[in-house]
Amino acid sequence: MTECKSCKSEQVDFFFSSINLGCNKNLVDTQYLLWKLLSFQKYNKFYNIQYFTEALDESVEFVFLNTCWFLSTGRKETVSMIKELLEHNKKIYLVGCVPNYFKNIDNVSKEAKEFLELISHPNIFQLSWKDFDKISILQLSQGYDSRKFDWFSFPDSPRAYTNIDYKFEYIKIAEWCNNSCSFCIIPKIRGKQKSMKLEVILEEIRNLLKSGVEEIIILAQDTTRYWIDLYEKPYLFELLEEIEKIEGNFVYRLLYLYPDILTLKQLEKLKGFKKFLPYFDIPLQHISAPILKNMGRFYNTESIYKFLDFIYNNFPTRFVRTNLIVWFPWETKDDINQLIEFVEKSDIDNIAIFEYHDEKFAPSSKLDWKLSDEEVHNHFLQVKKIVDKKLDEKSQWRKWKEYIGYIMDIRGEWDNMNFVVRPILHAPEIDEYDILTLSQITGVCNENGELDIWEKIIYNI
Repeated sequence: MTECKSCKSEQVDFFFSSINLGCNKNLVDTQYLLWKLLSFQKYNKFYNIQYFTEALDESVEFVFLNTCWFLSTGRKETVSMIKELLEHNKKIYLVGCVPNYFKNIDNVSKEAKEFLELISHPNIFQLSWKDFDKISILQLSQGYDSRKFDWFSFPDSPRAYTNIDYKFEYIKIAEWCNNSCSFCIIPKIRGKQKSMKLEVILEEIRNLLKSGVEEIIILAQDTTRYWIDLYEKPYLFELLEEIEKIEGNFVYRLLYLYPDILTLKQLEKLKGFKKFLPYFDIPLQHISAPILKNMGRFYNTESIYKFLDFIYNNFPTRFVRTNLIVWFPWETKDDINQLIEFVEKSDIDNIAIFEYHDEKFAPSSKLDWKLSDEEVHNHFLQVKKIVDKKLDEKSQWRKWKEYIGYIMDIRGEWDNMNFVVRPILHAPEIDEYDILTLSQITGVCNENGELDIWEKIIYNI
């Protein structure tokens, strides 16, 4: 603290940064957190609050680390980040999933013991989302530590939009999940789905459009089941109909669509939505009916092919993405061959594959007939090689065609300049970007014709 000479009061200096780990649903939570921290200065002139984009900046004293525990890899990433920040003498506020995960498991496991020992460091503090309703910057600057973990609920406050300069932003329409996938612990640890009110979503979209956003990215753990917790039936398409009525030059895309309750009739309706960006993020996880059943998924092989065929036949311009899990318990050679055949024959544009690992609390961890981690990894590499070949073929197919995209970065000097461009169908931070030279750009969509970061351009690959 420094003394305020004019008023003989103490000024509170709070220099902070934030790091968001995990998915973009976490990022939305971080944006609420940032707005809350920055808004403290509005109500107290003695607060000197400064935000730094680089967490390791020498001026940064506090780092708010929003964590992810969904997979063991997420927890390992959190531990690694904590250690790095401590090496740079930062004070860390842990928020989000990891603290609650270790609160809910027995602390006799090796992983828990090591983590609990790590966070006993005097520069580490734990913070619940609901603490922000009662604490001040003064308390935070002194090292406020919460041992109560009330889960995040949608606040009434605005957010600090962090992607607005790139002309896109996320809107999380529901939190948590009602599904019972056997490999997942989200409903058990975090709870059942809670949806945001429709009128709140529509108002936020209008505000984003006024700020220059051109792309709205709608997400939830299961976007397809929006409002099922309120009305016992999904209300996603009613929401989309209302979004279509909003005036303005914008598009929207949907993440995390589950094919079990989406009907072909509803997909037909998507064809008529003028602002809908034909991006289909469908986390299938597998193609074999027995494995899908063991995973707790409510669809089978036949329904997946019908679903995808409808998309291919009715959306000539589209982008399809999925996730796959390799060597789930009770997976046979026949099951994995079905998965490989699916990858080779499908027209999917982006495929993320994961090795199966037991997660404590997940029902699948109780299943027998599993391969060792080494065997799983070897099979994973086999499938990954096929996936990489398929995606490389997709990249080759894109050559010598014209595209529209956003400039995300400009590198080098004028005589040797490269442009990092996100094709308009590709999702930010998920799908591949294109690296272009100036000669590949054939048009600029702004009126003054200038090339700059965040501008929309026409280009060839």
